[in-house]
Amino acid sequence: MKLQMSPDIVTIQEFFSSFRERWAGVDIPEYKFRRFYSTEKKIFFDCVEGDKASYLAEVMRNEGYSRFVAFILARLEDGSLSVIDVSFANLGKETLQRFTDRYPRQLRPANAMALQLSSGEYLEYLGASYEE
Repeated sequence: MKLQMSPDIVTIQEFFSSFRERWAGVDIPEYKFRRFYSTEKKIFFDCVEGDKASYLAEVMRNEGYSRFVAFILARLEDGSLSVIDVSFANLGKETLQRFTDRYPRQLRPANAMALQLSSGEYLEYLGASYEE
C-alpha cells in the first residue's frame, strides 16, 4: 500500500532540514525521533502504511503509551544549542492529545525553570512523541 501524505505531515528529514536552517549549529540526537512530524499538531510519530493523517489521529487517541516525550531546543550553559528530550510517565491512561494540551500550561514552566537553574535557557518547544 502506498503511503499517503497530508500537507501538514513531513518526513523527519524535511523537519531537520528546515529546523537547521533556522538554528545553525544545533545538536540534534536524530536517533531519538520517529519517522514523521505533524507541523500542525507538533507530534513526531511512526506510520508504516496507509493514510498518515488517519494514523496520527489514532496515535493522538491512544491511552496505552507508557511515556510521553517533549522535545525542547535549549541553549546550554556553555552557550551551545541542543535539542533535549524530557520524558513523562503516563500514570493515568492519558492520551497524547491530552498530554500536548496540558504541556504548555503545566509542564513547560517547570522545564524552563529547571533549565534556568542549570544556567541554560529554554528556547523553543519542538513537539511531543510517545514511548510504547
